[in-house]
Amino acid sequence: MTKKVYSAVKLPQETLDLLEEAGLQVEAFDRLGTPSEEEILEHIREVEGLISGVNVTISPKMIEAASQLKIIANIGAGVNNIALDTAQKNQVQVTRTPGQNSVASTAETALALMLALSRGIVKNQKMVQDNSFKGWQVTGFLGGHQVAYKKLFIVGFGNIGQELARMAKGLHMDMAYYDPKGPAPFKAIEEETGARFVDFERGLREADYVVLQMNYTEDNHHLMGPDQLAQMKEGAYLINTARGGIVDEKALYRALKEGKLAGAALDNHEEEPHINPDLASLDQVVLTPHIGNDTYEARLEMAQTAAQDLIRVLEGKEPKYGVEG
Repeated sequence: MTKKVYSAVKLPQETLDLLEEAGLQVEAFDRLGTPSEEEILEHIREVEGLISGVNVTISPKMIEAASQLKIIANIGAGVNNIALDTAQKNQVQVTRTPGQNSVASTAETALALMLALSRGIVKNQKMVQDNSFKGWQVTGFLGGHQVAYKKLFIVGFGNIGQELARMAKGLHMDMAYYDPKGPAPFKAIEEETGARFVDFERGLREADYVVLQMNYTEDNHHLMGPDQLAQMKEGAYLINTARGGIVDEKALYRALKEGKLAGAALDNHEEEPHINPDLASLDQVVLTPHIGNDTYEARLEMAQTAAQDLIRVLEGKEPKYGVEG
């Protein structure tokens, strides 16, 4: 009997072709957006494989309803959107999709936000659009602050943080990082990039740019709250390309309004898809709609990786990127 698969995310045609070539009967959410729980429940009762994405919550109710389910292949490096305990209880494998292009694209986003924020790209674009540019002046200082040769502090030194360090090396930045694992696992990348481990508080005090790039957990909710923002160097910049819940946005707004920080850039937001209107009102803030790894190259690689692991499991093989419950 042909095995059934449902994708709760819109898939590239190449990925649909891959699944169908493996002899699977595929039904997929065919538009951009996120299906409701009711819509997913309508399609998963008889499936053996489910493809999800980080924007799709896979609840205990869904997993319990899919009595034949063997694998949830999640398109995303994290799996916070999946009820892992329920999956483990029902012997459902869960996989994720780390990948070179996803890592590179997210690191690019962090670097792009750092440059756009520091150089005032967005507000200067508005000046041009409003036709209020009065002409070049030697002391105009419209271009903001130089990033090269400044101090960068990366919080979270996984694959993306390390790739950002490689990119920032080209800007001759003085790089420090903090990771809960300590410095031991990172000796090779330290040697490659010149980045050095420092404690969290020291990194905040010394850096011109603080980039958040860690997984979100209950323990690091509002990691950047009033006390931590107060520890940051006067006139520093904060960039969040991790998860929205890591930053206390109300406290960030106060720090920006009071002039403690020179600016902030957020690709992830505390109440997505709602964007904080107070932050959006500030000229020294750059906000993007969670585009971290949203490139054609990264998303195709991630979708293909999810499909490949799904095929492996349904063929009775071990997945390449399995996640413990």
